[in-house]
Amino acid sequence: MDVGYNAYDNITPESIKAEILAELTSSVETREGSYANTLVSPAAYQMWLVYQLIPWIIQLGFPDETSGQLIDGRAEDFGLVRTPGLRAEVTMEFTIAAGLSRTPSIPEGTVVLTQDGLQFALTEAVVFTGLTGSAHAQAAQPGRAYNVEADTITMMQRNISGVTSCTNPDAAYGGTDEETDAAFLARYKEFLQRPISSGNRNHYIAWAKEVSGITFAECLAIWNGPGTVKVIVAGPDKAPVDADIVSDVAAHIEQERPIGASVTVVSVTELPINVTATVSLASGTSLQSVKDQLDETLSQMLLDLPFGTSKTILHTKVLSLLLACDGVEGYSAFTVNGGSANISATAEQTPVVGTLNITSGGS
Repeated sequence: MDVGYNAYDNITPESIKAEILAELTSSVETREGSYANTLVSPAAYQMWLVYQLIPWIIQLGFPDETSGQLIDGRAEDFGLVRTPGLRAEVTMEFTIAAGLSRTPSIPEGTVVLTQDGLQFALTEAVVFTGLTGSAHAQAAQPGRAYNVEADTITMMQRNISGVTSCTNPDAAYGGTDEETDAAFLARYKEFLQRPISSGNRNHYIAWAKEVSGITFAECLAIWNGPGTVKVIVAGPDKAPVDADIVSDVAAHIEQERPIGASVTVVSVTELPINVTATVSLASGTSLQSVKDQLDETLSQMLLDLPFGTSKTILHTKVLSLLLACDGVEGYSAFTVNGGSANISATAEQTPVVGTLNITSGGS
């Protein structure tokens, strides 16, 4: 039986059975219902079941982004564990009506939520001072989606008499998603391809990525003199992470690092790339269409820039992306961040699409 790397895809119980019967001598009766045919049928089916395991076995040895939990099994051999998601934290503020004979009780566990239905539960009872009170709350589920903006958690799942309003004066923070298959696979491959030894540069990068919320990390050795190490971190899409996650990274590295190193951990900051242009458009082309196209292609170009090192955003490259937009026939004015020079970004900056001010005019 010819079984190449992908030959099992076309194997069926019937094809296995047919090949076995074909090997029998002509003196053996093999017609449907015969003893030989009946005897071979269950054996062929069991052989087919074994072939169904081959894709699983291949993915276990050579996982890809579609391998799911098989990535965990392979990575676990090297002590790598998928980072879990974390629940966002927030401080809630409640207001009660004036003139109440008794201050309402808002106990631990009370559920508050956003207009979109994202739920948070109080982790302590509300303590009132006058007509307002506050309490800490935690998201019902892990995830970045729960890092909501200020004044967006404004509903209570159950109305409490005397309570007139609730809100979060500050944005929620600290919510992270579970490490994706793609990110975990990339970290696993990076572990295999970048040698790690006691406290070398690769080791600091690996330690940082073991913390929930960190997808990208870079290590700058001797950045401020002998014995100093700076670790630059970012979340998915090279986005900045909040101070709590930075502190978690610093604490984790502190537990693992060799004695003697002075370690600084920082999050990237965003560097907006603002584009202003006057373009001539083909008939039927809208400015919004051009903006959408430029937003997409410029975002991808910026995302493809190297992480944790100085980089340059070429003025001419951004212009070429604009001129490549469907319906753009020419331009009469074009600036990036207000000028015609290339834009430099430091190792600690993530360039992102800022304001796209595209207007229509002659070429």
